[in-house]
Amino acid sequence: MIAGLKFPNYKDLISNILEFDAVRINKLLHMAQDAVITAIFCFFVGIGINKLYPIPEDEKVGMTATMASMQMITVIIGVYYIRKLTRLIPFFLRFSTKYDPFHKSKDGEGLVGAAIAMGLLLMSTQSNMKDRIKKLKGMVTGEDDSTTHLGFFAPLHVSDTGGGGFDDV
Repeated sequence: MIAGLKFPNYKDLISNILEFDAVRINKLLHMAQDAVITAIFCFFVGIGINKLYPIPEDEKVGMTATMASMQMITVIIGVYYIRKLTRLIPFFLRFSTKYDPFHKSKDGEGLVGAAIAMGLLLMSTQSNMKDRIKKLKGMVTGEDDSTTHLGFFAPLHVSDTGGGGFDDV
């Protein structure tokens, strides 16, 4: 032990990482099913939430901040209920009775796929919130953010001459 530092039991950790049995395969399939179902829900809910908060051309700063906050709260409420809805769907890909689909992992590893799906799909569909954040950021920093992109990728520009590429952000 180094100065009060307690090391994990590496023998158990390594064997757990290398373990590949019916339970592990079922767990991975369950995570994948949850991620896909969550992504589908998040896509449609995200589009619906984004449509609830359109941006008028003459929106003032106070209203911009208020609407961005309201949209964020609506997304949080949506996440809460999407998680509840996905629990209603049984695990269809189970092929081993050794796997308990209702077992709660103590470290929450089963939620990883669904959490990533939620983050990707909800942030990808909230274009009005991204535009409001851009507007507020520009007001705070004094910079024109019209050429930067808050999305996951910069837009691809394709010209008639065949030259195209990603914008520098």
